[in-house]
Amino acid sequence: MRGFLENLEALFLALAFGSLVFGLLARLVGVRRAWPFFLLALLFLGLALYQGVK
Repeated sequence: MRGFLENLEALFLALAFGSLVFGLLARLVGVRRAWPFFLLALLFLGLALYQGVK
């Protein structure tokens, strides 16, 4: 469990990257409402930065 919590920043960064890629792919396919994926990526990026500052 300690190893998981030590790498929480990397997990959030990976989730942010995945959300960003998924949002871009959804936009390329033609989905009009892809903004929640970008918002989720921004949230995960913020959490990663918060974990890094701590």
